[in-house]
Amino acid sequence: MVLFFNVFMAALLVASTSSAMPLQKRIAQTISDSTKQWVQACTKAGGANKCNTVSQAAFQTLLAAGANCDQQNAADQMVDLAKTLNNDPNMIRLAQIFVQQPRNAPDRLQVPYCQKAPRNAELNGFFHCQFAGSDFTKFSGDQTGNLPLGVKAVNPPGSCPASNKPVPDGVQLNTLVSSPGTPIG
Repeated sequence: MVLFFNVFMAALLVASTSSAMPLQKRIAQTISDSTKQWVQACTKAGGANKCNTVSQAAFQTLLAAGANCDQQNAADQMVDLAKTLNNDPNMIRLAQIFVQQPRNAPDRLQVPYCQKAPRNAELNGFFHCQFAGSDFTKFSGDQTGNLPLGVKAVNPPGSCPASNKPVPDGVQLNTLVSSPGTPIG
């Protein structure tokens, strides 16, 4: 009888603590980590004080309030700076990975895709992954951009050219891959 009581109390404790856990409604990340490697490559290429300015503007686009094309526009600025530094291939590669980093999802829904072509050809066919914890049946906000520009389907849902699956919640794509993959579309 004592054993039954102890098991019952343990189960009750687990049930009460698990039901008291807060619901997670958003998927967030440490956005500054998304451009750290790019800043290192930029500094090595001779970008000096321009690197941090471009980096900070870029990682801010990953916040939930960003417009659909802000991240791509920031990646264009990253490539623009790389072109002034002898077309630094490492900076361009890291900009291609950055443009695929998932954006913060305030409501755990997918974040819409940009529906305009990038200014730099080096970014054509790249689009952001989604976080794995996203609801792959719905998109946040204005519901436009449910498919990346020029793409008929994202398969599997949440994937991008650099990753054949969604990115784990809160993780930086640049810690999972070193290649931007093959552009799609």
